[in-house]
Amino acid sequence: MGGIELHSRLAKEKREAAHDEFIKGRYTVVGDLTIKAVEQAIEALASLEDLHFHVHPKSAHARRIRWFKKRFPELSGYIDMLWGAYGTLGYEGINGDRAKKALEAMEVILN
Repeated sequence: MGGIELHSRLAKEKREAAHDEFIKGRYTVVGDLTIKAVEQAIEALASLEDLHFHVHPKSAHARRIRWFKKRFPELSGYIDMLWGAYGTLGYEGINGDRAKKALEAMEVILN
């Protein structure tokens, strides 16, 4: 199972890739990568409590978000916006404004 080092490295890699894909205009990919970057960051923090959501893939997304919102309620709206952008970009990927908002939400959460 990955610990904080592995998940932090993966979060950083996906964060950088999200910005690269935005520059290239690949907005559906931005939606995927922003949520994945945040999920890896959540896994990194949770691993400090010996929690590893990814070992139960069926419930991992919901459990991660529930854990995150409980510990960081002030960021709850940003994670909701990010999931909304993820869904929208998956179906309407040509929306550069929505991709930009996803990047902004990701940055607030990760910073």
